[in-house]
Amino acid sequence: MTFHVELTENAERNVDEILCYIVERSLRGATAWWNCWRDVVEDLSETADQKAFAPESEDHGEDIYHVIFKTRRGLPYRALFIIRDRTVFILHVRGPGQDLVSEDELKLPE
Repeated sequence: MTFHVELTENAERNVDEILCYIVERSLRGATAWWNCWRDVVEDLSETADQKAFAPESEDHGEDIYHVIFKTRRGLPYRALFIIRDRTVFILHVRGPGQDLVSEDELKLPE
């Protein structure tokens, strides 16, 4: 099944913040992260329904999934998402060492 992938405002902001942080340290690292991120989004368009439940799913009435990804030499990141019909909504992208998304932070799209 093919899914349409959309980023929420929070996810877009998370991606921007992560890229800004990495760019300040390494342009090559930021490019590698961006390429990895694009691969994750592309993979979700094909396999979103095969991913694991996120720990945050326990506190909500809707199933929340996550995918863990990293560049070849990078640290692990996590993208949280929900699936509605044939659309994947990416809710948040979390960097290494970040806590789980709190219930207050987790805003599901209408």
